[in-house]
Amino acid sequence: MGRLRGLGSFALIAAGVLLVLRLLHVGVPLFFPDTRPGPFTLASLDEVQRRVGFAPLVPAYRPEALGARPSSLTVTLSPQPTFVIVWRGEHYLSVTQRRGGAMPAHPAGSQPLPDVADSTWWRDGSRHRLALKRGEFWIEVETDLPSRDLKRIADTLTPY
Repeated sequence: MGRLRGLGSFALIAAGVLLVLRLLHVGVPLFFPDTRPGPFTLASLDEVQRRVGFAPLVPAYRPEALGARPSSLTVTLSPQPTFVIVWRGEHYLSVTQRRGGAMPAHPAGSQPLPDVADSTWWRDGSRHRLALKRGEFWIEVETDLPSRDLKRIADTLTPY
């Protein structure tokens, strides 16, 4: 009978410890939001550097067909800090900036974009896709704009 009392005490203590750990697991991100891996939706480009620790690269060339403002700004922290900016209007443009890691996946038939260093581009249905290496960052561009616009987008990527 003494053993059963010990088992009950153990179960009660174990349940209490598990409850406290679960409360910490749920509560810490509420009080310290930067501990979450994301994704986070941001209201402005000014918040990006604070969240991911680098200045976002944004193309200065954006045709009017994309709209005046980005439709979304998103940041994730895991597995690598990543920033995604998207414009949606008559056409769309998505630029993803990721620090480190391996080159983004691309088909075997992809080729370098003429006169753009460290680039690979390909067509995926009606979309044009481009992968660039800029310093420690991988930049992925996806758009339904004409292919001639890829070079202008790549050439005008500048820190915000």
